[in-house]
Amino acid sequence: MRAGICAGLLLMLLTACGPSGKQFKIEGRLKGMQPGEIYIYSLSGNDPRLDTLKVKNGAFVYEGTADSPTPYILVFQNGLEHVVFVDGGQTLEYSASANDMKNYEVKGNDENKLLNEFRSETSSMTQVKMNAAARSFIENHPASPVSVYMLDRYFVQNPDIAYPELLQLCQLLRNHHANNVYLINLETHLRQLLSADVGKKIPSITLTTKTGKIIDLSKAGKPYLLLGFWSTWLTDAWEIMSTLRRYAKDYQSSLQVVAVSLDTQMYKWEDFVRGDSLDLDNVCDGNSWDTPAAQKLGVRELPYYVLSDGKGRVLYHGNNIADMKRDVEQTIKKDSI
Repeated sequence: MRAGICAGLLLMLLTACGPSGKQFKIEGRLKGMQPGEIYIYSLSGNDPRLDTLKVKNGAFVYEGTADSPTPYILVFQNGLEHVVFVDGGQTLEYSASANDMKNYEVKGNDENKLLNEFRSETSSMTQVKMNAAARSFIENHPASPVSVYMLDRYFVQNPDIAYPELLQLCQLLRNHHANNVYLINLETHLRQLLSADVGKKIPSITLTTKTGKIIDLSKAGKPYLLLGFWSTWLTDAWEIMSTLRRYAKDYQSSLQVVAVSLDTQMYKWEDFVRGDSLDLDNVCDGNSWDTPAAQKLGVRELPYYVLSDGKGRVLYHGNNIADMKRDVEQTIKKDSI
């Protein structure tokens, strides 16, 4: 799920203006590094390019423009990533050793100084303690643009972090970065997810099926409703749809099954569901992630499912097909006892 969150929201992380001009330079020294290539890209939505850097004699130089403190990511051939905060009017000195790539250093501004200190303090910590340290960092430096990066790196990308905790940290940073687009989008998304959390009532959502049938998700016509989000581009599309079809047939007296495709190419969806029985309600409006059901329920990855009762209260939700099978079968079985 988190991956769908990162891909859809990690834009324009920072808002403060640089001190003078927009030009910046990164001068890199890589002790013991063989000649080769590394890659660099910006986490700002303003510049989506992936540039290639040539490493010669253990050194590289990268120049660009930035009008606010912006994290750039260096990507090495083994997949290792290093973050460097740049800003206009600055020359930054990056240094690392091929024998110890985990411990690198960046000099040239306050943002990188904070990151250097954080890496030094957490280098020997377990992941759990590192997450706690990241939270303390955010709480102690809420006005720093580095905290926005830390929120994404250690919390948004961590599937074990509960949404209420994420929302709390996001709101803390929003108080200091009121116009930050990333935080605004993240807060909206988290509120949508929490509105469809277990025990909550599904928001008012009306769907029109392939046959023209109108469905109000907040008022299921049967004791239970299973909403399955999918797409023909998924590698396990056949498994997902065969499971939904089976449930629509086997549990037709107690379970309403609605399959919502996020396909944009309608003909692919129509070909895929052409032979479906009337027991399964198929929906696709061609709007993909912008379809109202996906937006209001906070869907950011596929597959995804929501199981609710007849009054529209969410019983279970998630992105794992095995979990969906367990939740549906246990709920139906329990109800039949």
